[in-house]
Amino acid sequence: MITDRYDRRLNYLRISVTDKCNLRCTYCMPSDGVKILPHDEILRNEEFIHFIGIFSDLGVEKIRLTGGEPLKRKGFIDIVSKIREHFPHLEICITTNGVLLDEFIKDFYSLKVRKLNISLDTINPDRYQNITRKNYFNRVISNINMALNYNYFDIKINAVLFEESLKELNQFLDFFKEKDITIRYIERMPFLIDDDLQTFISSDVLIETLRKMGDLKRDAESDTNVAVMFNFFYQNKYRMRIGIIPSISHKFCTKCNRLRLTCDGFLKTCLHSSVEYDLKTPYRMDMGDEALKDIILTAINDKEEGHNLNCPEKNNWGCSSIKSSRFMSRMGG
Repeated sequence: MITDRYDRRLNYLRISVTDKCNLRCTYCMPSDGVKILPHDEILRNEEFIHFIGIFSDLGVEKIRLTGGEPLKRKGFIDIVSKIREHFPHLEICITTNGVLLDEFIKDFYSLKVRKLNISLDTINPDRYQNITRKNYFNRVISNINMALNYNYFDIKINAVLFEESLKELNQFLDFFKEKDITIRYIERMPFLIDDDLQTFISSDVLIETLRKMGDLKRDAESDTNVAVMFNFFYQNKYRMRIGIIPSISHKFCTKCNRLRLTCDGFLKTCLHSSVEYDLKTPYRMDMGDEALKDIILTAINDKEEGHNLNCPEKNNWGCSSIKSSRFMSRMGG
């Protein structure tokens, strides 16, 4: 078990397996996308597996495969299969935008990957296209329904919180009110140089709005390290699970249990920090696992108490003064 100097147990590793994505979401990247890293800079499949082994030895119990869009990674199922083969004790989770889910869902089922987070900010087709700059709405909805039909997967719908989210809240809830899913709203975080396209909306505003639409009750026993969980009786009739990730207005740094491995082999101990630790170079120089473990433990020891993003409601135009060193597609969110 590894803990940092603030006595946080770090047992969760998020891995970006690719910086490629088939969407161009307005809050994630510019309209023309981002420059893709050269092939040799991206970790190879066997390198991902090797690093996972090291983190597992240090006490990581849960991994989440992300991107970019992880399903765009060549040989993605081979990575998942090798993880399951070599580290059967690890909990494997996947975050996807759902566009390619139909091509992989059978493999996920056979490999016993139950936890799927699907990013979907709207169920309005026009707004979907405006946000993602792509026309995949019908395919994503079809793939969500396909996954639900398995009656196996633990599905969470991740929606970034915008002002428009509140305006279409009824529509969104109506669509999911009888589906066995958890809806999670995520406060928008700044990742673009000119991130002033949308105003910041506090999750407190969402909670006030939900209370007007039904009986909203905290379910603290179901809280995660990042999400505040609620049982919501929508229209006092439909029981729904709502999660809220208030990463800016009520940051959860004191409970953080996460580490991040980027697609090009750097360790990040905080999504919002520019500090990174190179694992790929010493690995490719054959410096040995003990040297890699020393780097990881140094990074953990240096992990800050909390991020410094701050979006005060008096300045409701985002957090454009604080930027990450990377686009989200290279970090794994």
